[in-house]
Amino acid sequence: MDRVEKFFSLLKAVTVDCKDDGTQFILPDRIEAIESLLKNTPYTLIAREPLALLFAKRVPQECEKIVLISSHIDCVYSSCFCDDADGCWRGTFDNSFGNTAVLWCMMNDMLPENTVVAFTGDEERDSNGAVQALLALGRMGCTVSVAIVQDITNVGWERGALFTIENDSGFDLMQAYDLVASLEPYSGKFAFRHDAEPDESWDYAEYGIPCLTLCAPVGGNLHGDEGVLLRKESALSYCDVLADLACLLA
Repeated sequence: MDRVEKFFSLLKAVTVDCKDDGTQFILPDRIEAIESLLKNTPYTLIAREPLALLFAKRVPQECEKIVLISSHIDCVYSSCFCDDADGCWRGTFDNSFGNTAVLWCMMNDMLPENTVVAFTGDEERDSNGAVQALLALGRMGCTVSVAIVQDITNVGWERGALFTIENDSGFDLMQAYDLVASLEPYSGKFAFRHDAEPDESWDYAEYGIPCLTLCAPVGGNLHGDEGVLLRKESALSYCDVLADLACLLA
């Protein structure tokens, strides 16, 4: 099985239902899948909130600066599926693709040591999961130096972009320069959208945290039960960029 096939196998395992009622998870199938997949990895659960599960290799030290990867697991589909469609995959990938990508990075030890991954709920309504993740980290006494949010988008699909950077906020000039320079190998293969649709980055920005959303371009209605198309070639590139950004901003 090659790496793309392995990713697809992981994507199928993660593309299962997950619902919350705005206060707690009420359909935890995806949570159970994630916890099972992370059992034999260096990552452990460091905080379980009603709408957020936080994983890291270790509990952050007091005053430590961390990189937060925020990957919402709630979805609005009637049912979830994941199919092969020649050069694409079709499925209900908001946000199981992002969940799979960060799990791939975790399982292949691609992220810096000071990374905390938050699997959050309520993103499709009020983003209470993101807020709970921040409050949990605050109780540990650590500082979120940057938040990388994950999602899917229609931006860049028509032009064949491998990924997009959206809703970037709060970076100083040097960080912005380094960020743009790090994406040079992907010149012409990604898209920027400074002011994009609302997502968890808006909430992190309200707390004064430098943040951006790394999105996977897809074709179709993001929330439609018929699913969306996602190009196979974008999957591992997205994972590489996610890890590169985390390492750059660590």
